[in-house]
Amino acid sequence: MSIGKINKTEISVPIAPLVREVPATHASERQRKAAKILFDKGVGYKFVSKILDLSPNTVRDWGREYRRGEFCVEVSSNQYRYSQEVKDCVRSLRAQGLSWKQISDKTGINLSTCRSWVRRADNPDGEVD
Repeated sequence: MSIGKINKTEISVPIAPLVREVPATHASERQRKAAKILFDKGVGYKFVSKILDLSPNTVRDWGREYRRGEFCVEVSSNQYRYSQEVKDCVRSLRAQGLSWKQISDKTGINLSTCRSWVRRADNPDGEVD
């Protein structure tokens, strides 16, 4: 590395484990399993929603999927989210001057996702530049 220039390939930021988690506000796999058991026993969605303390609309949708044979106990991948530490790491890499491609390659996170995290941090009010 030369004085006054940063060799961007040498920049090192500890990256938090890229574990995606289901937010606590989403239904858990345990709740989905319980709903399936109750549906198997013929319990209606309103009663299932009360037992599991979930929105009747959510359980109604699950009941429809169940009747079509499409209900899946496993939480779908689009319900998972990256932790705040991972988002902060991406922002830190960008602040250090890495390109979007370098950040994406280093973290394994989609380029457009990285951009949106940085833009949201720069424009917390949602203003578009």
